Amino acid sequence: MSMPLQQQYQTAQLTPCRFCNNVPTAQTKFRGHRGMIIMMQFRHVDGPFCRDCGMATFREMTSKTLIQGWYGYASFVITPFIVLWNIINRGKVASLAPPQPSPYGGARQPMNPGKRLLARPISIIGLCVPFILIFGLILVIALSGDA
Repeated sequence: MSMPLQQQYQTAQLTPCRFCNNVPTAQTKFRGHRGMIIMMQFRHVDGPFCRDCGMATFREMTSKTLIQGWYGYASFVITPFIVLWNIINRGKVASLAPPQPSPYGGARQPMNPGKRLLARPISIIGLCVPFILIFGLILVIALSGDA
């Protein structure tokens, strides 16, 4: 027999964070992408996450994707979707209450979320990469047309 909806919700809220064992948590997945000219690598970290650990994971995975995700043919198209996926899933952990020790014990200090995504220099540089690549491509095409 299945559990009532209220009991399922309470059970999900008491699932401890995978990093610090605090509650409440949200079950989600943050993704990363690394483009390497002719190859690419997909990464992911599965939850459940408390608010602080989830925000830290979101910021780390997304900032690495912004700096490493543009350097392949297909990666140039894939990276914006990975970033959008992470932004959507960020909402699940951002809306959680502050982490509290798990009633099951074993809780540790949550991860430090760090600076906001757009306050990190590596993320700003990563956002500039596609524009620099497009500008460089236009410049090469324009200069080769004169020859």
